[in-house]
Amino acid sequence: MKRSILGATLWMASISVGLSIAGASISPPAKANLCTSVRDKSTTTETRNDVNFFRELFPDSTDRGDDLWNRMVLQCNRQRDTKGREIGKVTASPGNNAGKTQLKSGDLGAKVIRGHYNFFGLLAAQLRYVYVLSKTGGVWEMVIPYRPIINDVVKNRVDFNSSHAGVLYDSSQVANAGGELVLRSGARPISQTLCASSTYFAKQQGKYDKKELHRRDKENKFISLGKIEYKYTKNGGARWGCRVADSRDLFWRSDSASTRVSKVKPRDWILDNFVRTVENYWKIDGLFRLRLLMKGHNDSSFPASMRALLKDDDHLTVRFATKFLPYKFNQMYKSNIVQFNNFSTMTTDGTYWHEVGHAFGLDDEYGKVTKDGDARENGCESPEYDRRVTATYQMCEAGATEKRQLYHYLAVSRYATKQNECDNDAACGTGRYCDRGTITIGKNQCVPLKANNAACAAIGGGKQCASGQCRSGRCYSENSVAMGGTCYADGACRQGKCSAADGFRGVCVCKKDSDCGSGRYCDGGLDLKRNACRAKLENGQSCGKVASVGNDRKCLSGKCSGFPNYKCK
Repeated sequence: MKRSILGATLWMASISVGLSIAGASISPPAKANLCTSVRDKSTTTETRNDVNFFRELFPDSTDRGDDLWNRMVLQCNRQRDTKGREIGKVTASPGNNAGKTQLKSGDLGAKVIRGHYNFFGLLAAQLRYVYVLSKTGGVWEMVIPYRPIINDVVKNRVDFNSSHAGVLYDSSQVANAGGELVLRSGARPISQTLCASSTYFAKQQGKYDKKELHRRDKENKFISLGKIEYKYTKNGGARWGCRVADSRDLFWRSDSASTRVSKVKPRDWILDNFVRTVENYWKIDGLFRLRLLMKGHNDSSFPASMRALLKDDDHLTVRFATKFLPYKFNQMYKSNIVQFNNFSTMTTDGTYWHEVGHAFGLDDEYGKVTKDGDARENGCESPEYDRRVTATYQMCEAGATEKRQLYHYLAVSRYATKQNECDNDAACGTGRYCDRGTITIGKNQCVPLKANNAACAAIGGGKQCASGQCRSGRCYSENSVAMGGTCYADGACRQGKCSAADGFRGVCVCKKDSDCGSGRYCDGGLDLKRNACRAKLENGQSCGKVASVGNDRKCLSGKCSGFPNYKCK
């Protein structure tokens, strides 16, 4: 979700997440906020322990922020993170433990961190985070994998916001000085040259005459090159950008104190700027380094060993488009099945900082506007909280220049979690399967295949079993259990049958005489359930008190007779 920088307009998406469950349509209203559990500013003892460990893991107090707000944000994040309880068992423990010792280690190998958090506190709006964590010489490195797409609705064009257009130049403003590209004296950026006016597509001149800016199509699709303008609402301020051909060579001035420039293509500059501005904002010298891996753009600069850790669908899709899609032109960065991941190519750097914070697994902290337009329901803007404090937190105020180490702590503390998330059985390798859990979103874990007699799902449970077979909720192998062994299904018995009904614990017993071998017979017993193999009787031994054809099979001679005392003869 995107909030403006201090003093500017609040953009809050009117999102309805529509899901169809058992034929019913559910559309919960979106409202970013903090959890109700911290509304009264009180936090748990476990949360206080967690914050104490944060201070221990990040001892530099420069960017530590406010202790109360840290506790409130941390408690809410742990509550909404699908792995929050697992992490808390480590970080909220009052004493030391193996997990804390690991997190305090100076060096840690690369590990993929996967999980979800409940955006707005709603399971239906659950978002995922994926990144690679490592630690070298006490400095954490976090790599977020992306799949970038630039998808302008105006073909073969790229738009820049006015700020970005102020650091880019066209070839007419550049000279070659001793093999270096430098700006000419008095050079002007494309905001003052290419975009001083608008050029319309053929036969589209005048399309916006007498049409107020807020009533234009936001992508300005009739303008081919140059200046583009729009408003969000009738009363809002005018916005503008600079449209150029995507094939055009531009020149970037990275240092305002120098005249040196480098040649770039518009689309490459959009992606490169996204990377550098986000990496620069989130880094903390000597403590934390962020790197953005853009698949197909800069991924070759990352070690092959690290890239091999990532599955293809680990890469979070991020779209850059002229039009702000799909929710009333908001600039968003989300990752779930019902939301697009979208930025405008004109998105400001401050918005990037905030939105990429969601890839850290961070929720928004601002709340719902109340009818009086003042207080915000359980959000950082509420009069209950000190705005001088909360406005310095990026997830409360997009574009805040301050850095708050708590956000970094929330991300790195997940290193202590078990990471076996999967999307399907194939992702788990030999001897394991993907356990979807009772709620599939965010619960998929690779676990070992189950041995015979272990519980398995009544439907589709065979994939959970090493044998590939599940009957009545139990794993089994055909003809695998010897007489007298534990069974839960008849089919598991090598001979005979299981003494209990399918799904209930029993033992393999005989069903007929041939199950018992030479010189033995199957005695059904009075209960007709627990059949037992017994040695056949010698002549003269009692073979029954009632005349029965079945009695003959008990005798070695094959004959049982002699009323009233039947004996083998």
